[in-house]
Amino acid sequence: MKTATFTALSLLVGVSNGFTPPTSRHQYSSSTTTAKYAAEEGHPAVIGWPEKYSEGGGSIDDGTTGPEILSTEFQIQNASSSQLQQLDVENWPTWTTSDKPKWGVGNQVVDKEMPYGELSYVLSGKLEIIPQSTGVPEIVNVGDFVTFPKGFVASWKVLEELTWHYYLY
Repeated sequence: MKTATFTALSLLVGVSNGFTPPTSRHQYSSSTTTAKYAAEEGHPAVIGWPEKYSEGGGSIDDGTTGPEILSTEFQIQNASSSQLQQLDVENWPTWTTSDKPKWGVGNQVVDKEMPYGELSYVLSGKLEIIPQSTGVPEIVNVGDFVTFPKGFVASWKVLEELTWHYYLY
């Protein structure tokens, strides 16, 4: 895996929580690899991610651009245009709070544990995240990358309706 020289949002799980970054740039390179990875991870959202990425126009086999893990810890980082292009963010699937009452503006979800790793890029909206480990509120804004390692626990409060691109691993 190409080593990133910058840090993205990460959840305070890290290696001590059993997180192991993939050994290649892309987690998925063929239907065989996808099936193998899905069997290892088992979460339906992770299993379905490669297909959603391909449907959005992404190529999991080109090896030159595409999603990669930026950090093993919870972090919020403003994305650069070169990062957006290199990670092929525009072809990642999109998620929104607009049709999910649980995630309505002003609602708070307490002690949500991430069942998988996720790197998100915020297209619109604002979110407050309070990591269980620190209790210190962090604000996620438009243009931010957010890294949520598997096992990260935090309280989430939607401050403005959210839309983001996401990569699950």
